[in-house]
Amino acid sequence: MIVEKMDCLFSARARRILIPASIFSGLFCLLLVRYSQDDSLKILWLYAMYACIMFLVVLYKNFLSKYEIAIFCFLGVQLLASAPFPDDMNGLTVTAYLLSYRYGVSSRSFVATIVDFFTQGGFVSKYFVWHFIFAGTVFLSFVISVCIGTAIRKAKDDMKYFLLLASLLWVSAFTSPSAYFLNCNFGRVEIFAQIILFVAMLIIRKPTIRWLVPLLAVIVMATHLILVFFYIPLIGILLLHELLKNEKPHKRDILLFIATAKTILAIFIAYLLFGRGTFIFDDARSFYEYLSAKTDLIIGEWELHMTMFASLEDHLVHWRNRVSLGFHGNWTVLMSMPLVSLFVAFWLKCFRTEVTKTMKLFFLLPILALLYQAVAFFIFFDFGRWMTMVINVQFMTLFYLAMVKNRTVLSVAQAITPFVKRHAFFVVLACLLMAFLGPVDVIGPTVHRGTSTFPVLRLFFGM
Repeated sequence: MIVEKMDCLFSARARRILIPASIFSGLFCLLLVRYSQDDSLKILWLYAMYACIMFLVVLYKNFLSKYEIAIFCFLGVQLLASAPFPDDMNGLTVTAYLLSYRYGVSSRSFVATIVDFFTQGGFVSKYFVWHFIFAGTVFLSFVISVCIGTAIRKAKDDMKYFLLLASLLWVSAFTSPSAYFLNCNFGRVEIFAQIILFVAMLIIRKPTIRWLVPLLAVIVMATHLILVFFYIPLIGILLLHELLKNEKPHKRDILLFIATAKTILAIFIAYLLFGRGTFIFDDARSFYEYLSAKTDLIIGEWELHMTMFASLEDHLVHWRNRVSLGFHGNWTVLMSMPLVSLFVAFWLKCFRTEVTKTMKLFFLLPILALLYQAVAFFIFFDFGRWMTMVINVQFMTLFYLAMVKNRTVLSVAQAITPFVKRHAFFVVLACLLMAFLGPVDVIGPTVHRGTSTFPVLRLFFGM
């Protein structure tokens, strides 16, 4: 029987054996993924590697909560029901998995370089890419479940009730994690950046390894340059929380914030100045002809041009040609506004409640992040994709502050819980309605759910 907390999953002696064994097994599986010649074996060892990492996380926590298991199962069922077949993957999305650094420093080469490492720079099959994405998506679902479940488990009384409803909103909203399970979004490289963000949330309070945060920020930015608008602000919010939580900031917090900011700025400027000069192909046509012989993924010359060679002006022209008053991406923004408004109201309430001047300013940061993120909506038209990250940042900020037991957040949550309890029926009804309508696709409201029910089960088991 699984209870809310299990402190004795493993004894101290067992953990001393299992933790090193899990680390060794994970590294061994990584090498097997790299050096196995057969795609089927690569895929098998890839899943084994992720299983070792997940088991290591469980060993580190040494407990399982019913909330983690329930959320992971909920997301797992959604993934199995929504994920497309390898032949149905979006061409623009999967193109990013071919653009490794061996071809130049593009705006989204980091994940492709990992794929290139595993395939030894050789042929990249659609089946390996599909399983690479699927395994990463399962792991992201696991990490989200751990984050939410840990925050709920640590909470007490009314705060626990508040976080339960918040987690229900997160997993059922139009912009929930399940948005990445749909055909048009399956394999968006930002899922790997979100995993890195959770790692940053985990280590940012650790005395020594917190100095890895600047490196993690660079990895997030290298995953996709658009994340400068979306996930990089979250790293700033986390760092500023550590900086402002004391009346007199610690020198190490100031140095970490400055080091991270300077690193991000330096890498960003270096990419803008020198990135294009590293390309070994002059245009999308010649690159497309080369890649076509190295993969059986369905890609197009236009997708390759927009992914790697298009200028900002090209994207702005494309935006003007697509976006208008009747643009269906606008519905995604409108559908998400009630949830965004709830967060704005919550942070303003925290601002008014907080008595420390420095922390008062902190609670304006999630609202200012919304204004900064809005810039991307006037450059690129993937509104559904952007709103998913906007909402993710808000929820991740909330759950992080709950996990570190920020007094103001706990106080405000406890104050509004009676109101939420009185209207719990309507909150649950709204969540059920959003879950029924489904998550958004890359631009606007979901227009399809795939070619069959549970296509992944059909893929694995031939159903």
